[in-house]
Amino acid sequence: MDSSVRGTLRLLRRFPILYGVTWALFYAVLGTLGISVWAHTHTLSDAQITTAAYVIHCLAVLCGAVAGSKTAGERGWYYGGMTGLCYAVIMVIIGVAVYNTFTFDAPGAFRVLLMALIGACGGIIGVNLGGR
Repeated sequence: MDSSVRGTLRLLRRFPILYGVTWALFYAVLGTLGISVWAHTHTLSDAQITTAAYVIHCLAVLCGAVAGSKTAGERGWYYGGMTGLCYAVIMVIIGVAVYNTFTFDAPGAFRVLLMALIGACGGIIGVNLGGR
């Protein structure tokens, strides 16, 4: 690995929430590319694509929270929950800025809190997998 990439990763590890959000976004991009290839090669309904998008976001938050709390080595529920919450806020900002689709009603608030809860669970798993 290039030394500049190593230096960037070392810098990101100092901030576990930012590190987790970075990994969550990375996994979300990979999942989105996978779904787009799958949708291109198969016939999918709108409901299937929506379900796949929710699954991708949940798994991305889970993996990002595991990565972030694993680097922190302590308070996994906190770092994981904050990773999930930051990821959800980023997705809300993208949704409002690009598509103007997010409404902050009960289902919207539920989705944001669900991401924080999934992140907290991932953080608990990550801190127990071992840290520094």
